[in-house]
Amino acid sequence: MQIHTLRIIVALLLTSVVMLYFYTDREKSYYTKAAEPAVAQILTEISSWEKQKLLLHLAPEAKQTINDEQLDELLKLYRGFGRFQSIQELNFSRTVSAFSLVGEKRINYSGIAKFDAGLVSLNITLIERGGFFLVYNFTLAKAK
Repeated sequence: MQIHTLRIIVALLLTSVVMLYFYTDREKSYYTKAAEPAVAQILTEISSWEKQKLLLHLAPEAKQTINDEQLDELLKLYRGFGRFQSIQELNFSRTVSAFSLVGEKRINYSGIAKFDAGLVSLNITLIERGGFFLVYNFTLAKAK
């Protein structure tokens, strides 16, 4: 009886993993066409590092978590990277996509972008609202 129950549990877990893989693969294909160009457009627009341009692209949740002083420090830090030029590499996060099944849809990418100052590591999480992508979170760091 225990072995039969264990086999059923293992079969259910494997089925769930396979289903998640196919779900996230479908999400990756969809967002390659929709979100990846949005990432490049957002980076182009915010890399003037002007507060108002950045605020235009931030989701309300992101705006609530950062005060003016923190935002000024962030902009000061990121100004050193200069203007965005291109995306060198962009990787879709299947994990974030899978977790979006039980909450609001979040799309996360990590990768390498080229700025005036050289290559920069990028991590950006977007939320899709009303056909537009808003930045939920992002970080930039000098690539190693």
